[in-house]
Amino acid sequence: MAFRPMPSAGDFLMQSDQTANSAAHTAASDSRPFTGWALQTALLLEQQTGVKLVAPLAAAGNLRRAAAFMALAAWHAPAERHAEIFSGLTAAEFAGWLLEEDPAEIAELLSERCHEPQALAQMGEEPLSDPADYWIPPASLLH
Repeated sequence: MAFRPMPSAGDFLMQSDQTANSAAHTAASDSRPFTGWALQTALLLEQQTGVKLVAPLAAAGNLRRAAAFMALAAWHAPAERHAEIFSGLTAAEFAGWLLEEDPAEIAELLSERCHEPQALAQMGEEPLSDPADYWIPPASLLH
């Protein structure tokens, strides 16, 4: 599974999270928590790229949110493996990837152990308190 950069960092449309979350939250009043390091990282990416991340991810389904939080954790404090994955990748390409790539593929690429979209979606309600916590996922995500 390889990273596929987006051709443009312009207008990205959210694809529906059909797996694991049939009721995507679309109204701002339905948004779940998006705070701390994850919000800071997303806002910094927005400033660097002009790609809106916070609003689309705040309203996204739990599967996309969980994968995005995991990817933001890897971008925020990359381990050696993540630094390798992201090497040569622009912030705009990364932002587009967060919004366009299949969430299950994002998670699998970043952790190599996440194979259960249903279990991953359970982590999408709000960001974990520490980015490092994503690399110690619940047993239900591991094979």
